[in-house]
Amino acid sequence: MSSERSIKSRLSALLDGRGFFKTHELVTIGLFAAGSRAATLTLALLGGGMNPLTMIIRSAVHSALLLVLLAKVPKTGVMTMAALVGGLLAFFLMGQGMVTLPAVVIATILVELLVKALGGLERRRSLGLLAVILSELFTRIFNVGFSYLAFREQPAMVIMVVVISAFSYLGILLGLIGGVKMVRELRHAGLIG
Repeated sequence: MSSERSIKSRLSALLDGRGFFKTHELVTIGLFAAGSRAATLTLALLGGGMNPLTMIIRSAVHSALLLVLLAKVPKTGVMTMAALVGGLLAFFLMGQGMVTLPAVVIATILVELLVKALGGLERRRSLGLLAVILSELFTRIFNVGFSYLAFREQPAMVIMVVVISAFSYLGILLGLIGGVKMVRELRHAGLIG
């Protein structure tokens, strides 16, 4: 009886707007996801498409913004929501992203569960760096696995996916250096708590 009442009270709290996320946090997640998608799209257009340098720079910008988002809104579920918004924007803007979206969502959910088990971003903000590193790594591993299932009769295609994933992950790691510096400066300026 009490668990049923608890579920009803949680559901009514979510419907009344008294849920886990506050309105300004949802707006922040949406703005960061849209800003990251717009920045990476602009860099791809300016850089001439899918060359290695452009992939590294795009991934660096994405990971830096994701790290700043996790510092600004340190809650479980932020990465998954940002991934969903970014995937939907990629689909509506460029007609892509629906193939890779399941890998991103699965990876972010797994990493967020791991981070929650380690104490959560609410208590240990330093876990944001680990969360970005692992979620992007798992995303690339899942994407390579999916591409293997799709192109197993053409191994050269899978090799290209591995090469592209390696370049983009290098950009992720380089972007984390900038992201850590951005978070430090934003904390110093008082924009992040």
